[in-house]
Amino acid sequence: EYDFIYDQIVSLGEILSTKIIASYLNSAGVDVDWQDARKLVHTDNNYRDARIDWESTEHKVTEMWERKSSNIVLTQGFIGGGDHNRMTTLGREGSDFSAAIFAYCLQAESVTIWKDVPGMLNADPKYFSNTSLLPNISYKEAVELSYYGASVIHPKTIKPLENKHIPLYIKSFLHPSLVGSV
Repeated sequence: EYDFIYDQIVSLGEILSTKIIASYLNSAGVDVDWQDARKLVHTDNNYRDARIDWESTEHKVTEMWERKSSNIVLTQGFIGGGDHNRMTTLGREGSDFSAAIFAYCLQAESVTIWKDVPGMLNADPKYFSNTSLLPNISYKEAVELSYYGASVIHPKTIKPLENKHIPLYIKSFLHPSLVGSV
């Protein structure tokens, strides 16, 4: 069962890396509340492309938020928990999707995704040298662009944000002062 084994192993990297970061931040005097996404993001057992149980997830995330012990919560992207406490992964662009899941559940005012490009572009800069930044596009246009090959954002990241009218900012981690896309 390759997909099952993959999810069980790959998920551990997310858990271990966030545990290390939380421990480091707490030892440096930054109060961080580490939370386990496997207990918050409830999914089916469709390994490597799990589907979200939105009602259960929203309940668990809002409950966690109400009882958090710090203003900073550190959790994982890309993973969730299926039935029988099995770890699952959310598929391509799962970490961006995780940000959208938490934003949806918490009624966030916005989500910012940091990429290696200046924002949503009209073409892939790996193949075209004369690309243009799209500073402001609709949810529908973003879904269409991603469906037809714009790999900067996955359509499943956009849908929960659209459902609650949460703006998505795409910014460059290489040039953070640039305006990016909304």
